[in-house]
Formats: sequence, structure tokens, C-alpha cells
Amino acid sequence: MIRTAIFYVALVLSTIFFGAMAATVSLVGGGRAWMDRANRGWARSVLWAAGVRVTVHGLEHLHPSGVQVIAANHQSYFDIWALIAGLPASVRFIAKRELGNIPMLSVGMRSAGHVLIDRDRPRSAKETLREAGGRMRAEQLTLVLFPEGTRSRDGRLGRFRRGAFALALETGAPLVPAAVDGGQRVYPPGAKRVRPGSITVRLGPAIRLEEAEPADRRALMRETRAAIEAMLPGGSPDGGASR
Repeated sequence: MIRTAIFYVALVLSTIFFGAMAATVSLVGGGRAWMDRANRGWARSVLWAAGVRVTVHGLEHLHPSGVQVIAANHQSYFDIWALIAGLPASVRFIAKRELGNIPMLSVGMRSAGHVLIDRDRPRSAKETLREAGGRMRAEQLTLVLFPEGTRSRDGRLGRFRRGAFALALETGAPLVPAAVDGGQRVYPPGAKRVRPGSITVRLGPAIRLEEAEPADRRALMRETRAAIEAMLPGGSPDGGASR
């Protein structure tokens, strides 16, 4: 319980501090580098307070320009902080608007330039995704989406939604599959206590989309899913071949 209390205190304080820093950067135009510092400072503070270590494999698969879409599985809220802290890129998330109901997480994500979409309003969500794609190109961002749309209750990969793949196809940006494991043990859905531990992020080879068409979306979903499954514990070692 002491660790959990430390975590919540650190979450509140770091969100206030780095949220104010991010908001200031947005107002005065401090640039992407300062926004990235605010993002990483927030994530690393929360991970440190929770006693969570992050290990990343496959960084060579990130695009040098930073313009890419990452599709990751989702086990815990800690997946967000692990990816922000562990990836050497200007990471921004596109997440469900329901996160706006979680005060500290909502404040931190909105202040740092992350995007919340309303899945119950498809037309609005589509426009938000289009705007996010424009920001990705203009600001050299790495956009992260969770194709499952929600956290897994048992650690297994859930059904994929189409938004991540529509964005990737529309922008033509490389799509990097990512497998995040360990968050469910640290802070599973519905948990009240935080357990110290480790989170591992594995990145697969980027799937090139320069010549892909909207009709390729189902094939892209299958390929991405196979790649993520192959990188999760117990996955097939040859399930993530890139085209």
C-alpha cells in the first residue's frame, strides 16, 4: 500500500508540474523538443514512483524521420507511460475519449498534445484522425494507437478496430507493430494497487504502405495482428513477417 500511495502522489504532482510545462510550451511556442521533455518527464516520474522498469527491443525498426504510426496491444494504463518513456521519438497517442473521465491521466494527455477521439461518433472520429495525420507530417510525430480500443482483461490480444489502419493507409506512413508486455501484472484493469515490476516493449519491422490502397485494410490488420502476436510471450516466431 505504501508503494501505491507514493505512486498516486507522484502521479498528481508530476501531472501538475509537467502538464503546466507542456501548456506553457504550447502557449509560447517552445517547440517539439520541449514538449517531448515534458512528456518523458511525466512518464518517467510515474514509472519511477511505481517501481516499474521499461526495456525496449527493436529500436532499429523506428523510422529515422520519426514520422510513423505504431500499433500496439493494450494491457494497462502503464503501456502509455512505458511507450512515452522508452521510445526515442516524439510520441503522441490517439486514445479513446473515455480517458477524459480519468482526471490525472486526462490532464496529462491533453496538456502534452495527445489526441482523444470519440468512438461513438464515427464522423467526428474520422475527422480527428485526419487532423492527427496532418500533425504527424507537419510536426514529425510518431502516433501510437491501440487497435484493440481498450485494455485486455486477460492479457490476450483482443479484436482489432479499424481506426489505426485507416490512419496509416491515409497518411502512407510506415506502420510499426509493437508488443507491450508486463503492464497487466503491474496494474491490471480494475486494480486498486500498483505492483512494482517490469514492462517489455518489442518493436517489429515496419510495414511499408507507400503503395497500399484502402482496400488493403483487412490484409494490413491481419498482418499487424500476426506481428504483435509473434512478439508476445508464447507467440509464433514467424507470425510477424513484414511485406
